[in-house]
Amino acid sequence: MWTEVSISNSFHNFTIVEMIQLLTINIITELPIWFSVFCIALGGLYAFFLYRKEDKFSDTPNWLVKTMAFSRFLLVSILAFLLLSPFVKTLFNRVEKPVIIIAQDNSSSILLNKDSSFYNGQYLTELDLLKKSLEEVYDVKSYTFGEGLNEGSKIDYSEKITDISNVFEEVENKFYNRNVGAVLLATDGIFNQGSNPVYNSKIEFPVYAIALGDTSLQKDIVLKEVNFNKLTFLGNKFPIEISAKAFQCLNNKTKLTVTHDGKELFLKQYDIETNEFLIDEHLLLEADKVGVQHYRVSLTTLNGEISIENNTKDIYIEVLDGRQNVLILANSPHPDVKALKLSIENNKNYKVTNQLMSDFDGNTAAYSLVIVHQLPRFITPSLKKLFDSDLSILYMLGNQTSTQLFNTLNTGLTIDNSTGSFNEVLPVIAENFPLFTLSENTIKSLNQMPPVVGSFGTYKMNTNGYVLLSQKIGSVETSTPLLSFFQNENKKVAVFSAEGIWKWRMQDFLRNDNHNSFDELINKTVQFLSVKEDKGKFKVFTENIYTENQEIRFSAELYNDSYELINDPEVTVSLLSEEGNKYNFVFSRTTNGYVLNAGVLPVGFYTYNAKVKLGNKDYVENGKLQIKQLFLEANNTRANHQLLQNIAEKFGGEVYLPNNLDEVSKTLVENNDIAAIIYEENDLKELISLKWIFFILITLLSLEWFLRKRNGAY
Repeated sequence: MWTEVSISNSFHNFTIVEMIQLLTINIITELPIWFSVFCIALGGLYAFFLYRKEDKFSDTPNWLVKTMAFSRFLLVSILAFLLLSPFVKTLFNRVEKPVIIIAQDNSSSILLNKDSSFYNGQYLTELDLLKKSLEEVYDVKSYTFGEGLNEGSKIDYSEKITDISNVFEEVENKFYNRNVGAVLLATDGIFNQGSNPVYNSKIEFPVYAIALGDTSLQKDIVLKEVNFNKLTFLGNKFPIEISAKAFQCLNNKTKLTVTHDGKELFLKQYDIETNEFLIDEHLLLEADKVGVQHYRVSLTTLNGEISIENNTKDIYIEVLDGRQNVLILANSPHPDVKALKLSIENNKNYKVTNQLMSDFDGNTAAYSLVIVHQLPRFITPSLKKLFDSDLSILYMLGNQTSTQLFNTLNTGLTIDNSTGSFNEVLPVIAENFPLFTLSENTIKSLNQMPPVVGSFGTYKMNTNGYVLLSQKIGSVETSTPLLSFFQNENKKVAVFSAEGIWKWRMQDFLRNDNHNSFDELINKTVQFLSVKEDKGKFKVFTENIYTENQEIRFSAELYNDSYELINDPEVTVSLLSEEGNKYNFVFSRTTNGYVLNAGVLPVGFYTYNAKVKLGNKDYVENGKLQIKQLFLEANNTRANHQLLQNIAEKFGGEVYLPNNLDEVSKTLVENNDIAAIIYEENDLKELISLKWIFFILITLLSLEWFLRKRNGAY
């Protein structure tokens, strides 16, 4: 049975300006509460009999004796009451003021209009006054936003990206289950990252928009996009697509130029004939220099432009001398050799050399891949040197091939029970081939290829092999490999178990008017075989291109002689800019590697040099990276107030101009839906666990002991 006694202390005259707690205290006992009468009686009897006929206090003033008796009475009564196992139950009614969130657009597009001085001066003053007036009534939280939402940051319009949808997402997360009264969104409505906030937000409180910026078209030439390939190869022509717009520049002229190392590669003049004039150019430039090349695309500026930052873009293209040498060793002239050579050389990254096996001297230092077309009956010392090396080999088998000799090469595939007879076989594409992928057009074309001639026999593969094409004999699909791949440590091997592949190239052209499908099959095969795995002990990883608002991050790996990851030695890296500025950093250690956050660096092109010393040997890794300038804010300078109107309508708010901020406070106060919320909080504790009970008992004991001692009772 539980008994409860309530002691309430309530305040009903409060406003939303104040945080007031309404307190109710309940005392609960395990035994009936009327047992406390016995506790009081026990304390009274104890004090009465202790002090009623005490001779020691005959000369003590009566009031002092009563004080000591009262102390003993309280002490015994409280101790007796604690035996009833009392609990204290408290109820707090907490009043939470509404939260008003002010989100100020801090992106650079705010200043790209004729009122930039207003937004740097008077507007900030009026916004501060609005905040102070709201703080008298509400709990105000101030944020700035651009790419992210930042609390209490300085308003300097320095953000390079605007993501309005992220503002609502962050507010939802930060103020979940809070009493949010409204959001004041001060922006020009221009966003260049994230989704449309009208359709991607689920907030349930009103949004009042402060419409900044200028909705009129202003005189400006904007180089909107320059699309290009980040990587090309020496001697190739690479495309550049340029898109630009000229606003309110009627009857003016501008020139588009593309320069490289100070040399003008392209120049064209445009007569601007409309108020929204479009410039669209597609260029082909030649990569004539190895390394990362800097190109500048620019449009001449006009008098009165609102912004000239968006007239120029710098692009960086890495030009590789990645041409690899492929050797085709043929037992005799064959149309397959010609088909392979034409297909491989269609890729500018490869150079093909033809050679008869009888002329081969065994020198393969210049080659990354050798294609062996048909095997002779005897292996010369030069061929043995090739077969024993780690160089990747593509074997093309046929009716001139000695299968007995082929089986001795330990390629991963053997052909037993070969009688010297041959089958016409069709290709069947294997599912889930893991080494590389082929396009849908190539797969479709391979299914329509004519038969090639393969050796009859029993084909056996090692477990480390992968089949891309298997053989179909007549209408029967078999598991016999037609094109298979093997990898043993550093050596890669592929085997095409038939001849007549030249017919596939002709068939491809007959059906598609090009050799694209055949070329893809051959080039993907050659690329896989010619790429060597990096077994270096020191490796550094980073992105090639960053934007100016991104942090530059590196990771590194270091291996010992057993090729185990270690991270004991210190790893350093230095970054050198085009202007000669040098930045030095030390990597931090992780569980078994290294990481580095170099922070945000100035725009430009950098070379990095990472170093580590393992034992007595120094290891160095070099590389290049580019930090691109962001022009997103300058690409669009026309304020989108219609978006703000749509946001306000959807979320039950209104739109205000920046010179009417005083009306915002008035509207919020008059909104009856923005009100305080009272929360109830319950707490239940054992009375004996409260520290102040202990101190009361100690005080009563000490007081009585002191008075008795002073009067000679002890």
